[in-house]
Amino acid sequence: MGGWNDDTTGNNNSKIAMQKWKHRWHALCQFEQGFKPRGLILVILAVAVATLGYSVGYVEQWALHKQVDHYQDKQHEWEQERLALERDKATLGLEIRMEQQSQLETREMMARQRDQIQTLETELAFYRNVMAPEKTADGVLIHDFLLDDTADADRFRFRLILTQQKIRKRFVKGTVKLTLMGSENGQSVSRDLSQLGVGANNLKFSFRYFQQLESEFTVPEGFVPERLRVQVRLPAASGQKASSTETSYSFLDLVSQPAMAQLNDGH
Repeated sequence: MGGWNDDTTGNNNSKIAMQKWKHRWHALCQFEQGFKPRGLILVILAVAVATLGYSVGYVEQWALHKQVDHYQDKQHEWEQERLALERDKATLGLEIRMEQQSQLETREMMARQRDQIQTLETELAFYRNVMAPEKTADGVLIHDFLLDDTADADRFRFRLILTQQKIRKRFVKGTVKLTLMGSENGQSVSRDLSQLGVGANNLKFSFRYFQQLESEFTVPEGFVPERLRVQVRLPAASGQKASSTETSYSFLDLVSQPAMAQLNDGH
């Protein structure tokens, strides 16, 4: 009996061992079937797709970083250009302000010089009357004589300023004679401005302190003006004695060079 039980137990163990080997063999066969060429290809393709996706993503990310770096470099360049333009603008603005200040100072200086010249001319006229009383007619002085251009090349406007040095209670009265001297057809001639368009009333004066006479005249065709003579005449009257004075001016000194050139071209 004891021997039979040992044989039975040994047979059972052998059967159990055989079943385990069958299970292992079955699992090994299934594992082997899983590694058939078809499955292996699928695995390889999956790995390749994953690798390719990662590579594409990496390349895109690298390109994006390069683009961002490029834009940052451009932004830096633009910022530098903006700063340079602002510096140039500030420099230009400073130069403009300095130029404006210089022009303002120049205008102020010229205005002061004009005032000084006018003051000196007034003082000179006063001392001229004191030192040369023969230049006045009973105290009446030819203070200034001016010629102005007009729209017509041969037409001019004169302005004669008369003053008197004596203190009078009454008005001084008299007349002025203006004579234009020059040449015509090679001959020396003279023309009274009353014959060239100046009315008689424009040559009369009556004043206590000063008076300006003005009118227009036309230079005759073919006439070449050289000098202009101004004569002041005071008749004998109550409070004044008969007297006269005169002075002459170079025509070239009275008119501008362009006006003289136009006059010569027209004649």
